[in-house]
Amino acid sequence: MDKSKNHFNVILIGAGSAGLFAADRLSQTGLSVLVVDRGEEPSLRTDMNYGIGGAGTFSDGKLNLTHRIGGEPGSFGRTPAEVEKLICQVDDIFTENGVEGGYSGENGGEYHKLLRQASAAGVEFIFARQRHIGTDRLHVVTERFYRRLIEHGVHFRKNLKVDEIRHFDDHFELVCGNEKLTADAVIAAPGRAGAYWLREQAKRLNIQTIYGPIDVGIRVEFPAVIYHEIGQIMYDAKFRLYSKSYDDLVRTFCTNPNGFIVAEHFDDFVLVNGHARRDSKTDNTNFALLSRVVLTDPVEDTTKYGRDIARLATTIGGGKPIIQRLTDFLSGRRSTWDRISRSSIVPTLKDATPGDIAMAFPQRIATNLMEGLNVLNSIISGLVSNNTLLYAPEIKFYDTKYNVTPFMETSVRNLFVAGDASGHSRGIVYSAVTGMFAAEGVMKNLGKL
Repeated sequence: MDKSKNHFNVILIGAGSAGLFAADRLSQTGLSVLVVDRGEEPSLRTDMNYGIGGAGTFSDGKLNLTHRIGGEPGSFGRTPAEVEKLICQVDDIFTENGVEGGYSGENGGEYHKLLRQASAAGVEFIFARQRHIGTDRLHVVTERFYRRLIEHGVHFRKNLKVDEIRHFDDHFELVCGNEKLTADAVIAAPGRAGAYWLREQAKRLNIQTIYGPIDVGIRVEFPAVIYHEIGQIMYDAKFRLYSKSYDDLVRTFCTNPNGFIVAEHFDDFVLVNGHARRDSKTDNTNFALLSRVVLTDPVEDTTKYGRDIARLATTIGGGKPIIQRLTDFLSGRRSTWDRISRSSIVPTLKDATPGDIAMAFPQRIATNLMEGLNVLNSIISGLVSNNTLLYAPEIKFYDTKYNVTPFMETSVRNLFVAGDASGHSRGIVYSAVTGMFAAEGVMKNLGKL
C-alpha cells in the first residue's frame, strides 16, 4: 500500500454538511484526514452545487432541530434519542461558528390554532423547533468552520474531482484525473449533485442500492404578508397532504419568508430552488410544493425518470426555468410576460421563460400539484390568486438508498456513505448527523473509538 504523501487514514469525498461534520469529529483522533471537493472555498464560491459547504451554503440555512424532519433514524439502525443527541451537538457547533439568534417553533398556543386549521383541511402540520441562519450569514459561518478544521489539522483539496473509487484488500484508491490518492477508509458524501456518480461507483463495487422515491414539483412565490402569521409560529412550516385523485403524497418544503428564488444549473438541465437572507429581504415568500413519485417493476429507476423530466422542462424553457401564474396553471393556459406583469408581486427570478408547466410534467404530477395548491389555500389564505407565481422544475433526488450499518458503513468494509447522496438524509442537520455517525464508524474500525 502507498505510504506516500498522497496516503491518508481517511478521505472524505464532498465538503458539504456531512463531510465537514465528519471531519470535525475525526479531527480530534490523531488520524490523518483529507477532505476532497470539486469546488472552491466558501469565500470564492460561485457554483451553487460544489465547493466547501456544499449546496447548503447557497440555501438559506434552515436548521430543523428534530429527528422528525430530514430523515428516519430507523432507516440506518438508530433510535430517535440517538439522533436527537447528535442534533444538539450540531446546533452547538453552529453556534460556536457564529450562528446567532433564537428559535422559531416555540409558540405553543398559536401552534394549536394552526394545527386545528390544518387538520380541518385534511393536512398534516409537522411542528418543530427551527433556527434560521440566512444565506448571507451562512457563508460566514461556513468559512469559520472551514478555517477551524484546518487549524485542527484537517487537510483539504479543492477543485479536485474524484473520477473513480477503487477498492483493494486493505485500502482504497481514488482516481482524480492523473492523480491517485489512497486511504484506509473513505466516507463518500458528494451530496445530491454527486448522488448519480456515487450510485455508479456503488455498482462497480457491487454495493447493493435500493431505488426509492423522488419528489417532483414547483417553487411557489406569493406576497409575504399572507404567510406572516404562520411564519410567526414556525419559520418553515411543514405541510403534508394526499391528493384526492391519486392519493399521492404532496408536501411543502423549504419555505423562505421574504426570500428569493434561484436557478440551479446542472450538466444538462436546470432546476429551481429558494433561499432567504438574514439582512436583505424581499416582499415575497416562497416554498417548494412537491409530489412524491414512487416507481415499481419494471420501471424502478427514479433517478433517470426525474432527470428526464428535468431535461424536458429545460427544453421547454429554452435552457431556463419555466415561470407561470398560478391561475394560468390551474386553467391550463400558458403564461406570458404580459400576464405575469398583472400580478402585484415582482418575480425574484427574472431569468426564466413564461410557459405552461403542465407541458413538462406528467398529468399525474400536475394534477397532484393543482389539488395541493387548492387545499393549501384554506390554510394560507390568498395563496390561489393572480398574485402567486410558479417556477419549475424543482426536483429532489433522494432515490438511491444504501443498506448501511448504524455507523453508515456499506457492505464494503471501511467504505461509508453520508449526507443526501446516501438516501438517508434530507437537509443540513440530518446530513451532519449521518456524517458524524460515519466518522464514529471510521474511528471504531481504525481503533480510535
